[in-house]
Amino acid sequence: MSVTAAAAARIRRARLSDVDALARFISAWTTDGTLLPRTRDDLVRHLGDFRVALDDGVIVGCGALQPVDAALAEIRTVAVEPACRGAGIGGRIVRALMRDARRAGIERVFCLTRRRSFFARLGFHEVPREVFPHKIWNDCLACPRLSSCDEVAMLRRLPHAARKRAVLGGEGPRRPMSLGHVSTA
Repeated sequence: MSVTAAAAARIRRARLSDVDALARFISAWTTDGTLLPRTRDDLVRHLGDFRVALDDGVIVGCGALQPVDAALAEIRTVAVEPACRGAGIGGRIVRALMRDARRAGIERVFCLTRRRSFFARLGFHEVPREVFPHKIWNDCLACPRLSSCDEVAMLRRLPHAARKRAVLGGEGPRRPMSLGHVSTA
């Protein structure tokens, strides 16, 4: 697939009919440690967190936004098919996830990544990983790269979301809470 063709990929919310293809797509990134494995049950449970990029009905990219609490969410499981890189698909996925966060009243979004420059172009800045101790204790302990982790924590604030939460009485829309590991490609 050419980069030009990949640029036409459509980004949408993942559907139940995507679960098996999404599981296969993610598993292709687990052998090298880029992404942590996700079971089919886990994908079904967190399906609403996922956006997928499709080209001719085939998944060529994905990403998820998982709430940590009412004001913080994590971008995780971001990957794009190598033949499609450079077409802006990864950026489009992350921007869609950021819109989801803003609509939910999330004030801060973070990720753990090896792709500093990618996330920096999208408005994220590097912060100490220790800012997210829940992440370290809940997910990183199960990571095969724990002893040689080369990921950095990056954060982006969403000031409009903070105002939205204030207008809504500080609560914002509620979503099921979940914690998970992010490793981005």
